[in-house]
Amino acid sequence: MKSKTCLIAIVIGMWVLVNPAFPDESDYERVIHLKGTQNTRDIGGYEAADGRTVRWRKIIRSDNLSRATAEDFQKLEAMGLRTVIDLRTTKETTRDPTVWLGDNPPEIYHFPIGRSDGEWFKAQRKLLNRNRFTEKQMLEHMMNGYRMVAEVGTPSYTSLMELVLDESNWPILIHCAAGKDRAGIATVLILEAMGVDRETIREDFMLTNEVSRAEEKATILSKQRRNYSARVGSRMGSGKGPPPSAFFPLVGVTPEMLDTFYTSVDEQYGSFDAYLEEIGVDQLSRSTLSDSLTSNQNAMMGE
Repeated sequence: MKSKTCLIAIVIGMWVLVNPAFPDESDYERVIHLKGTQNTRDIGGYEAADGRTVRWRKIIRSDNLSRATAEDFQKLEAMGLRTVIDLRTTKETTRDPTVWLGDNPPEIYHFPIGRSDGEWFKAQRKLLNRNRFTEKQMLEHMMNGYRMVAEVGTPSYTSLMELVLDESNWPILIHCAAGKDRAGIATVLILEAMGVDRETIREDFMLTNEVSRAEEKATILSKQRRNYSARVGSRMGSGKGPPPSAFFPLVGVTPEMLDTFYTSVDEQYGSFDAYLEEIGVDQLSRSTLSDSLTSNQNAMMGE
């Protein structure tokens, strides 16, 4: 039913209104506090190859900007933002377009990963239309999503990396809908290209759960579904619905998701290095990117 398939968008939209500033921010403000987003953060400060450090305020990952305020856009402009890369499907961008409310808009590129009428998105709508599904079922669905990204994302990630490799495009903000899956993998690709170790990459990937308060979102979604079930009555089983744990893989991330992507890449391309070459990031490009996007010491913001 339409009211159920819209549930995720409604709750996430409401979350912006109740999501307070993330506490315990670092000296370099890894988390960038915007009123209209929930998962915007800098990928700087991580140790890359040869002990070098990823520079701050050059690459930013985020959820979508469709609810960003004029103040949010001014904050991004103050950082010197030059490029925005949108990885959402065409349907997602049409439904929730980015309307830049600032004086110096960046170049905005749309490199969609997946199609809203594709099998994975159809399967998601079908799963959410059930009044009962388990954490295991949702996790398997999301793992299939990471397999899908490995299968169909190559053209979009190739275009993305072409922009990332050109320093004149920095600072770059990369986003999808929730800033955790398609944008999360984009971050993985960039950090892998610079020789950041996988444990650090995993920690950055998992940080989504804390920054976007995924457990609380899952609880809200479960409550919304139960309330909806209570309203429609016996057709769905009054007051019943999936528990918060069943919604968590949808709004958060798990190690299994990232592992699935790595495994899919190895199966399809033989190695991660081969995949990087497939998307236009050969050894020379990696060396050039490392030289320009890292420094020999902890770089101050805006370097």
